[in-house]
Amino acid sequence: MKITIQRNTLLKPLQIISGVVERRQTLPILANVLVTVHDNKLSLTATDLEIELVGTAILEQASEPGSITVSARKLLDICRALPEEALLQLTQEGEQVVLRSGKSRFLLTTLPAGEFPSIEKASFTTEFIMAQAKLKNLLSKVHFAMGQQDVRHYLNGALIDIHDGTMKCIATDGHRLAFSAISDTTLGDTKIQVILPRKSVLELMRLLDANNEDDITICLGENHFRIISPDFIFTSKLIHAQYPDYTKLIPRNVENKATASREALKQALARASILSNEKYRGVLLYIDQDKLRIVANNPEQEEAEELIHLDYKGNGVEMGFNVAYLLDVISAITDEHIRWSFSDANGGVLFEASEKDDSLYVVMPMLV
Repeated sequence: MKITIQRNTLLKPLQIISGVVERRQTLPILANVLVTVHDNKLSLTATDLEIELVGTAILEQASEPGSITVSARKLLDICRALPEEALLQLTQEGEQVVLRSGKSRFLLTTLPAGEFPSIEKASFTTEFIMAQAKLKNLLSKVHFAMGQQDVRHYLNGALIDIHDGTMKCIATDGHRLAFSAISDTTLGDTKIQVILPRKSVLELMRLLDANNEDDITICLGENHFRIISPDFIFTSKLIHAQYPDYTKLIPRNVENKATASREALKQALARASILSNEKYRGVLLYIDQDKLRIVANNPEQEEAEELIHLDYKGNGVEMGFNVAYLLDVISAITDEHIRWSFSDANGGVLFEASEKDDSLYVVMPMLV
């Protein structure tokens, strides 16, 4: 196999697939990228056995077809280090690949392309088209609430629930819940629920562009989730489990409601968090008539106190929270004001934008 390619043409798909390559892999070949040339089209494939990501590029110069595997990290580092206008030539010589560019020459070890693993043949029952900006914005509203290495493995991901022309995305780690939804005519009468693993969601957050309105094809099946875009093909295995009924975790018909400035609340919590306990990150919130007092302290006997205006007419309430959870919620809400709803100091607190928004968040209080 022999490839002649511009440095920037190779660098783009290399950067796309780099996030899937495992630094600490059980199989040496998982550190490699599968380089395939066919009909003057270059394909770069990386996998960690759970996710498979393919980046493509069109070759302007005729190249010999074939497949090789080479270290993804080393190939990426070499491309980054070469001048922007460099022309690269990759040639397979026995069990090695020679990369030449100008007066530079690199000799890289390969592993047999036939041994490169691929996700088993996926079958899909549902397929539709959506602007990638819509999916990116949906995931960005909830991804922070996913579990991390929770023994309840179904929490280590995000639920995608599609029905009645609406795509809902839900994530919870048992201490907080994030919910967001979008309506799209392209969904038609699709009705399906799947759980995307945490790593897959985070990888999509990296790949998708919130400002790109170009369409992507989304394929859903019993075992796999796939996105096909002009730049990449992303395939992920799904988590097989029954997701909990998230609707039961959302407080309804609560009596106490309060509204605060999003920016004022965010800044006050960020300042108070500086002196919170580094391990538990707890802050106390004292809610009273038209004011909110935030208090944080730590084992060194240090204390921070913040006072902001709050539109609230109920009885005084004292609640403790993990300040990082509150800041995550406030960062996800883009409206000027945030509305709180709660029944008492022991139940979950519902956070929403004060204007119409199809996103909501529930945070459970903690002992501080």
